[in-house]
Formats: sequence, C-alpha cells, structure tokens
Amino acid sequence: MLRVPGVGFFSFTTFLGLTLPWLFFSISNPQVSQRLFMPASIGALRRMLLIFLCFGLIYTLVSVIWGFLALVAIPDLERPDLATSALLSSNLIPPVLGVIVMIGILAAAVSTIDSILLTLSSIFARDVYGNLSGNKNDARQLLIGKWVIPVISLLALAFAWMEFSMVAILAVAASVGLVLMVPATIGAFFWRRGTDMGALVSIIGGTLFVAGMYLTGNSFFGLNVGVLGLPVATILFIGGSLLTKADTAHADEFMHAASNAIPRKA
Repeated sequence: MLRVPGVGFFSFTTFLGLTLPWLFFSISNPQVSQRLFMPASIGALRRMLLIFLCFGLIYTLVSVIWGFLALVAIPDLERPDLATSALLSSNLIPPVLGVIVMIGILAAAVSTIDSILLTLSSIFARDVYGNLSGNKNDARQLLIGKWVIPVISLLALAFAWMEFSMVAILAVAASVGLVLMVPATIGAFFWRRGTDMGALVSIIGGTLFVAGMYLTGNSFFGLNVGVLGLPVATILFIGGSLLTKADTAHADEFMHAASNAIPRKA
C-alpha cells in the first residue's frame, strides 16, 4: 500500500517539486492571500495563519487515512477519485455521518469557488479593465466584476463537464506558477527596499522561466521547476529591486494610514 506506482518517477526531487509550491499556498493563491487584508490586528493575522497551518496538517492526515480506508474496504474501486463517494454510500459509514460530511464538503467547495470567482473578477475589473481603460470609478469596476463572474462560471462548468484528464497536471502547474508571487508578496510587507519593478521582473521573468522549463523537459541540473521556480523568482525580485529605486514615501504614507486604521485597546 505504501509503494508508489510507476517506475522511477517519484524520486525525492519529484516529491520536493510537487510539495514546495504548496508550502506557500496561503500566500501564493490570491483567493487565500486576499484574507491577509482582513484581520483587525497583527495578533489576529498571526492567529489566522497558525490556525490555517494546523487545519492543513489535520486535513492532510485525514485525507491520507481516508484513502487507505478506501483501499482496504473497497479494493476493486474503479477510480481512486470515487473513494469518498464510495465510502460515504457504503454500509461502513452511518447515514447521518455521511450527510454531515457531504454538507461539509459542499460548504468548503462553495466557499473556495466563491473566493476564486471574487478574486478573478476583481483582478479583471481593477487590474485589467481599470488600467487599460483608465477608468478608476469603483462603481463602474464593480459592475464590470459582476458581468465577469457568470462568464468565468460558465467556462469553469464547461471545463469540468468535459472531464479533461489534465486537471491534476494543470493544478500542479498552477501551483508552480502562483508561487512566483511569493517573493514580491513577502517583500511588500517586510522589505522596504523592494520595488514595483522588482516585483514585475520577478513575476514576468519567473513565468518565462517556468514556461521554458515545461517546454524543454522540466529538468535543469536534475531539478524540476517546482524546486527552481521559487529561488529564481526570489533572485529576480532582489536583483530587480536593487537596480531600481524604492518608493519609500508612499510606503511610509501607507504604513501610517494602516496603523491609524487598526483599532487599539484603551
């Protein structure tokens, strides 16, 4: 049961390449990192991150044990993706517990989908439409975002309906691509010398590097892009920032406004 399928594919380097991008999930995924702006204080932010890390550990253990349970209870299962539905519909799980689990899964899925739709529509309305058109009106951007949501939803539904076998591959590739934003995100909070040009160089240059790696066999000195993506993006961010001038005036203004907006105890 503990043997990895395939011959020679799952080496330690492969495991590291698949795992490393997900270590920064709470920072790299926009639908999650947008919650960095919600806590009322640094203490609340710290508690949120610690609880998120604990939940991730528990969720991983539950998922692995659940998979082994399905392997033992239903050894002739046609597709591994059917493990959860097969177990919940079997006589091994009480119906009441099965209903509770399904409600939890549905709630988690809806919450995640809502966050992704909100993030994608906001990115299009503010960063794409707002910058290209020059229209900074919040009401107009909100309207554009509302129009984009059903379009994205229909595209996602069509993609899911076709059941492409490449979904798992795209998920891994997306995690590698999103981790390129981690250096710029951390730098925005903790490095005053970081610049907008450094962030652009890091994200765009990192994207080109990731695309080039995938197109040329995904191997450089025996390492895959999951291992090399983050170091390359970090080097580009630091180098691009050191070669350009930081806008410390706006940074100080932003930090002053943020500190005044945080409620303080009497």
